[in-house]
Amino acid sequence: GQPEQRDPLTGLPSGGVDAFLDLLTERMRPMVAGLAPIDLQRQTLWGHSYGGLAVLHALFTRPGAFSDYAAASPSLWWHDGAIVQEAQGLEQRLGSNPVRLLLMRGSEEPANPRAQLKGDVEKPARELAADLAMVQGLQVRFERFEGLGHGEMLG
Repeated sequence: GQPEQRDPLTGLPSGGVDAFLDLLTERMRPMVAGLAPIDLQRQTLWGHSYGGLAVLHALFTRPGAFSDYAAASPSLWWHDGAIVQEAQGLEQRLGSNPVRLLLMRGSEEPANPRAQLKGDVEKPARELAADLAMVQGLQVRFERFEGLGHGEMLG
């Protein structure tokens, strides 16, 4: 019932993160477990850019799916910062096991891909990390990579 989601930068169809997370946790993880022993209590979801945004979405909507979440240069600007609203009520969704978030960004990337590198471009990420650090049961670490731009953060 919703219109097709389009990438604001390219205009290409986008979205489907919940279907991807279902595939990852309900089909792929059991397949891997059938081939090799895995520790379900120690698993990390990592993503860069839109993938970093997906990591935050997974943390906020299914915090028990992984023990660790690592978001490199998440696209916090997407949909006017809508991801920040998803964090509301996270403490109630957290289970009894502690969950960790590593939030990373390069010092040379703008806050928005359409903006210039000026002002306090790190502010949205720092504020999100500070807000999340107050959530009981969530350990948050913010890591700044000096001299790296958005693309370089992929590595």
